[in-house]
Amino acid sequence: MTYHHSSTARAVLRSLVPVICPPEAAHLADAIVDHMALTIGALPSLAAKGLAAGLVTYDLGALVRYGRRASRLGPVQAEAYYASWEHGITPVHVQFAKGINQLMSLSCYEQPEMMEACGYRAAGWIEQVTKKRLTVFADDVRKQNEQILAPDPLRPSLKKEVA
Repeated sequence: MTYHHSSTARAVLRSLVPVICPPEAAHLADAIVDHMALTIGALPSLAAKGLAAGLVTYDLGALVRYGRRASRLGPVQAEAYYASWEHGITPVHVQFAKGINQLMSLSCYEQPEMMEACGYRAAGWIEQVTKKRLTVFADDVRKQNEQILAPDPLRPSLKKEVA
């Protein structure tokens, strides 16, 4: 089953982008929130449901203090409200704020524009390391391939099939 943000979760996460992400990521809010859905969808279902419940709780919790939902707070109030969870009165508040911060930061810096802005260009490095490893470990790779494809010594009549 594919995870999709509820309208409340999407509104809360969108409102947290200016609080958690750098100002230059503000125009990427929808892409960041969409990426978070992919990440949350990869979590065990109980964790995803817990995050969804936490987002609703976070949103409604602002009613007591500000008279409106967290997703509708102005910038100063949104910062203060998030900080109250980040340094919360219970460990659950603190861990929820920390988890959302981590997921959103990951989603923010996974955006190609943000990667480029901080000079993260992994493709060249990956290619360089791959070539080096294939050179340095070429004999080991060949030996392992031979071992994997060799007939089973305990069942010599059976040949291994390789997909």
